[in-house]
Amino acid sequence: MKAAIPLSPKGLYEFGPFRLDCAKHLLLKDSESLPLTPKAFEILALLVEKRGALVTKGELLNAVWPNTFVEENNLTQYVSLLRKTLGDEAEDQKYIQTVPRLGYRLVSDVRLIVDCEPSVLVAKHTHTRVVMREEREEVREEDQELAEADATAESAALVSSSLSMPTKLTMIRKWMVVVAVSFICLAAAYLFVERGRKPVPQPNAPRTLAILPFRDLKPEGDSQFLSYSLADAIIHRLGYFNEIVVRPSSYVAKYRGGEADPRAVAQELHVEAVLTGNYIRENNRLRVSAELIDVHRAEVLWRDTLEVPYGQLLTVQDRVAENVVRGLRVQMLPQLASRLKETAPRNALAYEYFLRGRDFGTPNDYRFSIQMLEKSVELDPNYAPAWMELGSAYVAYASWQGGEAAFTEKGRAAFSKALELDPQLPDAHVLMAVQMMEHGELEKGLLTLREELRIDPNEPMAHWWLTEAYLYGGMLEESIAEGERALNLDPLINGGSTFNSYLHAGDYEKFLSTLPVGESARTSFYRGLCFFYMQNNSRAATEFESAYSLDPSLLHAKYGRAFLYAIRNQPAEGRRYLKELERANPTADGEMLYKMAQAYATLGDTASALRLLRATIDHGFYCHACFIRDPLMTSLHGERQYVDLLDLAYDRHERFKHQYF
Repeated sequence: MKAAIPLSPKGLYEFGPFRLDCAKHLLLKDSESLPLTPKAFEILALLVEKRGALVTKGELLNAVWPNTFVEENNLTQYVSLLRKTLGDEAEDQKYIQTVPRLGYRLVSDVRLIVDCEPSVLVAKHTHTRVVMREEREEVREEDQELAEADATAESAALVSSSLSMPTKLTMIRKWMVVVAVSFICLAAAYLFVERGRKPVPQPNAPRTLAILPFRDLKPEGDSQFLSYSLADAIIHRLGYFNEIVVRPSSYVAKYRGGEADPRAVAQELHVEAVLTGNYIRENNRLRVSAELIDVHRAEVLWRDTLEVPYGQLLTVQDRVAENVVRGLRVQMLPQLASRLKETAPRNALAYEYFLRGRDFGTPNDYRFSIQMLEKSVELDPNYAPAWMELGSAYVAYASWQGGEAAFTEKGRAAFSKALELDPQLPDAHVLMAVQMMEHGELEKGLLTLREELRIDPNEPMAHWWLTEAYLYGGMLEESIAEGERALNLDPLINGGSTFNSYLHAGDYEKFLSTLPVGESARTSFYRGLCFFYMQNNSRAATEFESAYSLDPSLLHAKYGRAFLYAIRNQPAEGRRYLKELERANPTADGEMLYKMAQAYATLGDTASALRLLRATIDHGFYCHACFIRDPLMTSLHGERQYVDLLDLAYDRHERFKHQYF
C-alpha cells in the first residue's frame, strides 16, 4: 500500500472569490464559511496546493483514504460535491478540471497568502498578511506594517517600564520570538511573491528530458524535413542550460515517422519528462502544437499551439524552448537570455536550409546535407550552428562516404568558424576534438577534451570521446575506465557510437553487451567484426551482409564486404575489391586505416597489410596493446617489418603515456 501524501496543516490560500484556511479547515467566500465534509476539504486542499498541476486519481485516493481500498466512484462523488459548493459546472469547469482517465487539476489562479504557524497568524495577523498585488500596493502595505510595528514597540516600552527586571527579560524574549517569527513569515511570503514573477529551480522538478520528432499531420507535403530537424533545433537551444539534461538527437532519431508512447520513451531513455508535438503547414501558415509531460507524475507541465507565418519558422525553436524551460521551472538568467538572443538565426530561408541539411544528415546522406548547409551559411554566414553542422557533414563525408580528403580540411575550417562565432556553442569543442583525433592530431584532441572536463568534470560526452583518445594512444585500461565513467553518467551515451576498447582488449561479451540499442549499419558491422574475432564466421557473415544492406555507402559496411570475401574463401576477389575500395574511399582516420590493414591481412596480402599498418600509426592510431593481441593479424607475426612497426607503435605509445599520464 502506498504511503499517504501529507497535506499542509497551515497554508492559507486564495483562488477566485474563495479563501482556503488549511489550519482551521475552513472554506470562505466573502467572509462566509461554506460547508464541506472533511474528505471533500482534503481533496480541495490537495488540488489547491498543487496550484494548477495535475493530481492523479491515485494520489488523491492515497492522500484522502490512506491504507484503505476505495473505489474511484467515491472520489468522483466528492469532486461533484466540491463543484456544487464552488458553483462549478461539469460542462463549464471554471475551477476543477477533469483530465480524462488521469485525474483533476485546479484551473483557477491560486495565491498563497502566507505559510506559517497558526498561532503566529493569530498573534500577528495584521503584520503577516501579504497578498500578491501590484508593486505599489505592496509598498503601501509595507509602510503600514512598519508604522504598526513602531506603535507596537512604543507600547512595549511603556509596559516594560513598570515591570521588574526578570519579568522584563521574559517579556523581551517573548517579543523577540514573535517579531523574529513574524519576520520569517514576511520573508517567506515575499519570496513567494518574487517566485511568482520569475521561474526558479524546484528541487523535485524534472531535469532529464527527451524531445521526440514532431509528427507531420500532412505528410504528403514538402514539410516532412521539419519532423526531426525542428526537434533537433530545440534540443540544441536547450543545450545552453546546464540545469537540464536533454537527450541528443541521435537518441530519438529512431522515433521519427511514427507515434511513440511517452511512458515507454521515458523508460527506454531514462528521462523524467518528454516533449511531444505535431505540426501542419497550410499554404503560408505553420501551426505547431506541443506538450511537455512529466511522465513520472502523469502531469502535463506545458501545452500550447503556436501559429506563425511560414517565414517566421526560425522563431519556433526559441518559443518552444522557452516554454519548456518555464515548464521545468528553470530560471532564465538575464545573461543567458541575452546569449540566446544573440545566437538566434536571422535569415528565414537560411534557417530552412539549415533544417533540411540536418534532416539529410540523419540517414547519413552527407552529400545532400552538405549542399543544404552550404546554402544556409551562404545566406546567413553568422549562424554558428549551421557552420558546426556543416563541419560535421564535411568530416563524416570524407571519413565514411568516400569524400575527397579536402573535405576534412573544409570540416576543420567550418568548426573553427562556428567557434569563432560562438565560443560556447554546445558540443562544438567536443566535435572539434573528435575530428582532430580521427585525422592525425591525437594530442590536440586529447587536450581539448581535457579542457572541457576541467570546465565541467561530469560532461559525459567529453568522457566518452576521451575513451577513444586513450585507445588511440594505447592506454587500454584508462580508455575502458573513461568509457565506464561516461556510461555511469549517461547509460545511453553510446547511442551513436561503440565501446571499441572492449573489443580491442579481447572482452568480446562485454563489447556485445554495450553495443547501441537498435539496428544501424555501424552497429551491424561491429557486431559482425566481434563475431569474426570470435571465429563465429556464420554470425559474422550475417551481420556484415546486414550492414551493407542497411547502408551500402558507409565505409564500415564496405569493409564488412571485404571480410565477407575472407569468410567465403575468395581471397583474390577480396584483394581486388579492397584495392578499388582504397582508391575510391581514401580516409585519414587511423582506426579506419587499421580495419583496412586487418582486411588485407585476412585476405593474405601481407605487403598491403604492412603498408596500411604503417599508415595507421602515422595517422595517430598507435595502440600497441591492440596490435599484439589482434587475432586478425596473426599472419604477419613472422614478418620482420611487422616487428619494426610494433616497436614504432610502442615508442609512440610510451611517449604519449609519459607526456599525458
